[in-house]
Amino acid sequence: MSEDQARNHEGRQDNKPLNWILRTLKYAGLWIITALVTTLLAVSLQTQNVISRLGDIGADIGFLERLSMTFYDILHLGSVYGIFIALAFLIAFLAAALLHHFTQFGRSIIFGVAGGMAILVMLFSIKQVFFDIHIIAGARDSVGISLQVIAGIFGGLFFARVTRKRYKDA
Repeated sequence: MSEDQARNHEGRQDNKPLNWILRTLKYAGLWIITALVTTLLAVSLQTQNVISRLGDIGADIGFLERLSMTFYDILHLGSVYGIFIALAFLIAFLAAALLHHFTQFGRSIIFGVAGGMAILVMLFSIKQVFFDIHIIAGARDSVGISLQVIAGIFGGLFFARVTRKRYKDA
């Protein structure tokens, strides 16, 4: 080993804690971005589901009203719902990372399933905590719950995708 290679090797050893911290901060940032993207999708889907059910009972809601209601829900419902999604994803993605580490099975599949299950468990947990009431109006029936789970699957796939290159380099 040449003198330059030895210095580089020693330098990498000295930076291990710093590299770990930086890598952890990158993953934390990507987890937050994933939670935000998923929240936007989940809230938009739940709003459209509620508007659709209003249309079923005769309400006439135009495009601009739909858009206005969606933005309102993103700002108001999304601020609270996003916290729940972020916490659910934190637990699910840590479990998914461990599962992938030990099984080396398809990373996208594991994270996609973890995201969908995180949303499903979160919805039913919220219902239990709030006296058997569905707090998310657009997730009170099987279609609404399915739409939320699809948002979670998308979130898991998104996280797997944005962390894929970094994961292989780690």
